[in-house]
Amino acid sequence: MKNTYSIHALLCFITAASPAFAEDYPDQGTREWRELFAVDPSPTALPYMPVPEPSGGLTYSARFKGEIAGFDVGRVFLDVSASDENYSVFYKMEQKGVARWFSDAEATSKARGSFGENGRIAEHYYFNHDYEAEDDQQYVEIFRRNGDRRMHLWTSPVYTFHQPVGEQIALNAVDPMAGLLALGFLDNNKGKNPCDRTVEVFDGRRLFRLVLKSEGTEKLKRRGNNVYRGTAYKCRLYQEKIAGYREDKRGDVDGDVWVYLVDVPQAFRSDEMAYVPVMIRAKQGLFTAWLEGENPTITAADGRSVNLGDM
Repeated sequence: MKNTYSIHALLCFITAASPAFAEDYPDQGTREWRELFAVDPSPTALPYMPVPEPSGGLTYSARFKGEIAGFDVGRVFLDVSASDENYSVFYKMEQKGVARWFSDAEATSKARGSFGENGRIAEHYYFNHDYEAEDDQQYVEIFRRNGDRRMHLWTSPVYTFHQPVGEQIALNAVDPMAGLLALGFLDNNKGKNPCDRTVEVFDGRRLFRLVLKSEGTEKLKRRGNNVYRGTAYKCRLYQEKIAGYREDKRGDVDGDVWVYLVDVPQAFRSDEMAYVPVMIRAKQGLFTAWLEGENPTITAADGRSVNLGDM
């Protein structure tokens, strides 16, 4: 990560990419390996996405504009669909302008999954491509089938591992995109403030906890292009490292980060899409970075839609 203030740094807790460091561990696939690690590395990617697309339900689409010190630094395109059975996420980050002075890093992620009892994410698939140059790319694929304790993992270049992350400690963790869904969309803490929630995330190598804590509400008054300008829940984001890190490796959420959530209008609301993120703000030292959702739109299966930027 070349620049703390780039759009890549602001959203690295979503893509969860980091450099690899070799360690001396048993051969992959052996019993000794499986006792230490919750993943089964595969030499090949899966031939297809193993979870079906959601049928019906709601879709949230927004283009998040990145800004630092008045400079346009890129876009994040986000599409999240969720029905009562399945979900899908598409995420694409593009850097531009001043951000490219420091890094050309961009990323694309695709994810699908299914819900179990009480809205729990029971099965999840994740594919991520980080790109900086022809000779500096990383592909990651993670899949955990419903009921399995272990995860399929394919990476190119092949991962080396920092520290062990075992089955038991990673049992309740989800992939980074499923973590985004659990933090920002689901009604999984009924009767509580939507900011008071926690999710454990496993990126195939590192296990960490993302925590939202409420700091009340805030009237958003930014003057972007069709951005939400109403009252939003102000959620402080924290990251807690659990396992898989080198001792000297910091977490990715560096500085102060806030996520702003709003209620999905009652005519559209579901347990799988009760809230949506409309803005992220990060502050470190003298610099403040913004990601504002332009044309944040919720669309129902019957074609009805609402643009929160028009409200």
